Amino acid sequence: MEISKSEIIKVKEIVKNLELYKDKLSNIDYIHQKKDFFSIMKKLRKYLLSVEDWKIFKTFYHSEYYKLYNDFFNNINQYYLRSLESIQSLSIMTKWIHNFNSFSDLLDRELIKDSFERKGKEIESLDFSKAKTLVLVWCGPLPETLIYIYENTNIKNIIWLDYNHEAIFMAWEMVSWLNLNNINFEQIDWTKYDYKDADIIILPLFCSPKDKIINRIVKTWKKSAQILVSNPKWLWHLIYEWIWSTNPRLRETYREDLYSNFIAQEIIKLEKYDF
Repeated sequence: MEISKSEIIKVKEIVKNLELYKDKLSNIDYIHQKKDFFSIMKKLRKYLLSVEDWKIFKTFYHSEYYKLYNDFFNNINQYYLRSLESIQSLSIMTKWIHNFNSFSDLLDRELIKDSFERKGKEIESLDFSKAKTLVLVWCGPLPETLIYIYENTNIKNIIWLDYNHEAIFMAWEMVSWLNLNNINFEQIDWTKYDYKDADIIILPLFCSPKDKIINRIVKTWKKSAQILVSNPKWLWHLIYEWIWSTNPRLRETYREDLYSNFIAQEIIKLEKYDF
């Protein structure tokens, strides 16, 4: 692939900016300087959204820098999201709120509120009419996807998986606080879970390793089940795992890009080939 001089200049500019963010994040105490840490992460995520040129991204992806920055920013972003969700959960549960129309009314963190209000668009391709059991991979301290589905669908049984005990504990506290029923949490490796009872399986942006999870699903799930996968777009690949291709036993039945001021992703629906 021939790379033009202008493309090289743009890639060097990306590397320069990422190095500045890497340097700032490498020299900050995440715990005692949390406000500053959150501010830097917010600016970083906004910058990653600003690069929307596929050709430039592809050039950067195949450069020597991608792997270096991917490892660094992906790990930090996971910590950032769990911290943000934990703070939002505690904020909600320490308030004495008698009446609210939607869970969205309780959210005061812009990124989380945007994520919750985007759920309807994310899951619109799913057929809930005959679904009884839904499995969500990666719980997190604030189970906003679970709560949105509970509020807006008639699904009877929701199972949320996570490997992190503290995240499950906090998510369970939130579910109990909201008095939600038919919710189950399991602390487990997603690549070893048995998906045989799932009618719908959702893999959000931040779950990984997506390829191994999907291979496990294909080995254990029922023929009629649906998988919904969120993939990052452009430079968001640096902070979320993406999957280039899926299991050959699956067919893609839906794909749509979804953007906001806080996210750039594509939603992919997968089903089994009907041989």
